[in-house]
Amino acid sequence: MSTRALLLSELEWISGNCQHMIRMLKPEHFGWRPFESMRSMHELANHLAQVPAIDLLILRGAAEEEVQKAEQSWMRDEPAAIAEALRQGTLALRDYIDKLSLDQFENESGTAFYGRTQTNAKWLLEVVTHLYHHRAQLFMYLKLNGYPVNTRTLYE
Repeated sequence: MSTRALLLSELEWISGNCQHMIRMLKPEHFGWRPFESMRSMHELANHLAQVPAIDLLILRGAAEEEVQKAEQSWMRDEPAAIAEALRQGTLALRDYIDKLSLDQFENESGTAFYGRTQTNAKWLLEVVTHLYHHRAQLFMYLKLNGYPVNTRTLYE
């Protein structure tokens, strides 16, 4: 299996796992946050769901203002709609990556508005790790609110 195929397979798997966890959310917990300085359950779920689409925008050279507008316009209020946003963003990112030649995937770079430059391959790895990071955060939010989650939730 190629590196690209492996990363895309992992992107799809983690995205599906996150969608499952997002669908578990109850809107009455949306305002909950572990500390005032942290995202609410609703903010976290939306941020997690937006990762593939927002990172694709950044990868393609979007300015900070464009990214911020997209984040606001893509906020959803229902768990199913939040999960669907993640599904659609994952499909868009996969479509973009699939269309790159191997040389473009491995060697062409994009520079984020915040100054980081990395290859398309590294961007894809970054998206996957970003999703894993926020999945862990969401898992803890769910656990702290009494949701029936456990290790199997993360790996089934």
